[in-house]
Amino acid sequence: MERNRLKVPLAVSLVVCVSGGALSQTPTDFAGAIQELEGDHDRAVGAVRQLSAGGEAAATALGDRWSSLSPRSQRRALVALASLAKTEEPAVACLLVAARSNDAQIREGALSALGRAGPLGWQGLARLLGDSKVGDRAAVLLARVAPDDAIGPILGALSAEGGAERPALRGALATAWQRADGELERFADWLASEPPVAAVGSAALALAPLGRHLEVTSALIEYAAPRAQDFATRWRLLKAASDAAPSDTIDAWTVAQLETANEWMIRQAAVQTLASRGGRAQTRGALEDGYPRVRAAAAGALSQDPESMTTRAALARKDTWPMVRAAAIRSLSSEPAATPIVVAAVDDPMSAVRVAAIEVLTRVSHDEGWERVHGRLRNRKEWPRVTSAAIAYVIAHCRTDAVGALDAVIRRAASPAALTDDINNAARAIVALRALGTPQAEAAIESLRRSPGTPPTLKIALEEPLPEARRCASSPA
Repeated sequence: MERNRLKVPLAVSLVVCVSGGALSQTPTDFAGAIQELEGDHDRAVGAVRQLSAGGEAAATALGDRWSSLSPRSQRRALVALASLAKTEEPAVACLLVAARSNDAQIREGALSALGRAGPLGWQGLARLLGDSKVGDRAAVLLARVAPDDAIGPILGALSAEGGAERPALRGALATAWQRADGELERFADWLASEPPVAAVGSAALALAPLGRHLEVTSALIEYAAPRAQDFATRWRLLKAASDAAPSDTIDAWTVAQLETANEWMIRQAAVQTLASRGGRAQTRGALEDGYPRVRAAAAGALSQDPESMTTRAALARKDTWPMVRAAAIRSLSSEPAATPIVVAAVDDPMSAVRVAAIEVLTRVSHDEGWERVHGRLRNRKEWPRVTSAAIAYVIAHCRTDAVGALDAVIRRAASPAALTDDINNAARAIVALRALGTPQAEAAIESLRRSPGTPPTLKIALEEPLPEARRCASSPA
């Protein structure tokens, strides 16, 4: 008998239960295995295997000892916990503690383990959504691994204090909504519970761009819009409404925001929303708004609107704000009757307006305004972005009489005082010369190739393949 007792393994102590012939273990039976986690690789691997097979008792033991373990032991224990968490609540509870660790590796390992653990682990992730440290990461992970189970908890987190201001929750909701099989009733139930208006606005902003079940987005907006008072919620609702399903309620509320809101950003968003929802005629009054960004938004929204062309033309000529004049110029791009106004804007005092005018003239089929554009190209003191726009005009309209001006742009880059913008425009001018393909243009190109002082950036522009779309009709192949 004495010899037989000596043969009993000492590494693991088991308590034998006679009931049913099964072996049961208590948390204290795993003390040795937990201690072995700190050992060398082979001993730690053996300990992880033993703990992984230890069921509830092993999970409880790890939870009881977790705070006393070293970071190395905790990282090793995560492997066992990931397996145990599939069936054991104590393992999930331990992983929730680990997920709040200050050690980033342990924290991420715990979250990943919960994500792999199946329904029990997913419930654990859901319990973390309100945590200020790891709630955002938990939401993103839950949305990816269990989208059908994620929507309800994420909506709950959005409803909690501060939840509406968490972009990660909106992103997670969008991810879950895209991947879920069918969770329409979740939103109906949520609205029936009368959630905070801010949370509903945040949810609408998350769902609207996805283009899926737009009636859900509309229902969210219709619930929140009449109740919304704060700036952030109204702005989010307006942005969401741009992609929502048709709704007289939403349209009427948007018009009210345009007409009564004190904040210019709300009025600007209302203009953009009405335009996207087919109500741009209702934005005409915003052309006379007291704030320039609202007038600029209205001008853009009303492009090709004959009823407002005269007003937009007046803005293009006379508005005191360059952003408004530029927006008005761009809005006139498809209205031939306004071409003289666009041409005149090539000489506007502000470079942003000059760029807008040249870009509009670049896209039309005729070469109206070339004399003015040519003058801008030749002007050594012109802003680089205006010069760039003028070069694009040359290529678009194959202005073979621009070779001299293009050559001058290239020579500016040879100066020791040349700026990066000067060199970039010189490269664009080389492309333009190659696109023109006239003997004069080819001579200028060959001169640059032979010059030892040509900067490397320009040498690239000289040799890189020229797409056929950039060649003028008269250019050699």
